[in-house]
Amino acid sequence: LVDDDGQTVEQISRVVADAGHIPDFLLEAQYLLPKLEIEPVDLILLDVNMPDVDGLTVLGRLRERPDLRQIPVIMITGETDETLIARCFDLGAVDFVRKPVQPVELLSRIKIALATQAHISEISARKAALQEAIELNAAILDSIEDGICVVDGKNYLLHHANRVLAERAMRPGAQVIGHRCEEVMSGKGTLCLTCPGPTSSRCPVRHAISTQVTQTDERLHYDAKGHRVFTKIITTPIRGADPDLERILYVSRDVTTRREGEERLKHMAFHDPLTGLPNRQLFLDRLEQAIIQGRRHRQWVAVLYFDLDRFKTINDTLGHAVGDLLLQQVARRLVSCVRESDTVARLGGDEFTAVLTNVTRSADILQISQNMLSSLGQKFQLEEHELSITTSIGISFFPLDGGEPGHLVKKADAALYRAKHAGRNNIQFASVCPTAEQLAPGP
Repeated sequence: LVDDDGQTVEQISRVVADAGHIPDFLLEAQYLLPKLEIEPVDLILLDVNMPDVDGLTVLGRLRERPDLRQIPVIMITGETDETLIARCFDLGAVDFVRKPVQPVELLSRIKIALATQAHISEISARKAALQEAIELNAAILDSIEDGICVVDGKNYLLHHANRVLAERAMRPGAQVIGHRCEEVMSGKGTLCLTCPGPTSSRCPVRHAISTQVTQTDERLHYDAKGHRVFTKIITTPIRGADPDLERILYVSRDVTTRREGEERLKHMAFHDPLTGLPNRQLFLDRLEQAIIQGRRHRQWVAVLYFDLDRFKTINDTLGHAVGDLLLQQVARRLVSCVRESDTVARLGGDEFTAVLTNVTRSADILQISQNMLSSLGQKFQLEEHELSITTSIGISFFPLDGGEPGHLVKKADAALYRAKHAGRNNIQFASVCPTAEQLAPGP
């Protein structure tokens, strides 16, 4: 309470104390601001007319102080001038009480002022908490490596977007908001690569709206340097209180590292780690597929089984490192001798196999086999070592020698065994070399 009238101070202090409040007072307004810096208060009752400094001047100084302007002020005056009262409100007073002060009116206005201030404080606290939550949410979204935005399902406008999406769209965040999604994301790497238009069922946003379920799609494109980029697009409907407000959470995730890792694991599972050729499992799978196709199109399939003559001697004398280099070069030479539709595989050690499809002439198979013998017969330069090797080949045919992969491999292996006993560096067939009549398509 700030009032130079001692009688008024005594009356109001008694009324306030009886109501359960703790009153404090000043008779001179000039000491109010220093006092508030030491002793915070919940409410100020301020007389308008005082000799040293008038109440309006004090009120103006209070409102200039950010640390004091939130304190509610009720003006006390004996004046009836409406202009004066209006100035009080303009300067930030929350209410006024006329002199002589009526206890019931005073307590009522104090109660309203304190309740209003409490409500304002609560709103301010909630606003501050909301702002903190918004800033925290934005910081979290900006730290995520996915491109994230919210799309208006009716107009396809972007309402929110994180830093990553704006960067991938090559626009600052402020230039993303309010634009249609196809203006921002179409043709951009790891966003929507091509835009079929919001009227198309292929549009991920439209699809999520129409189905009202989360949609997931993976796409492949090549960047400016020709590198593969795999993108996962996730669109999720956001259901709010307003059923007419359709919004979609759009997430664009670069999954290139994961997909390449999966491909490496798959390659390791089905390929020989030393030569990179298909391993036994993949070889048998491709042989089975070749037999199915051969049976369907009435074509023959040839299985070649071969190993290197006296390879163990090279390993024992020159070491396994040189032996590994030799196997790698052997693999490359064998692959160069077959067609793209054929398969060369390494079964282990120095054992290799090949599946030759669409066989129409036994002479072609014999020629390929002889090319393999000739290619492997040329000298190998392995570091400081120059080596010469030979190989032996056993050949079986589908359907002449069987219709099951395992049976054909065994027949070719048996033919290889005969080739070795026949002096090595030669070719042997599981039964006989098929004639043109045998290779002709069946009925």
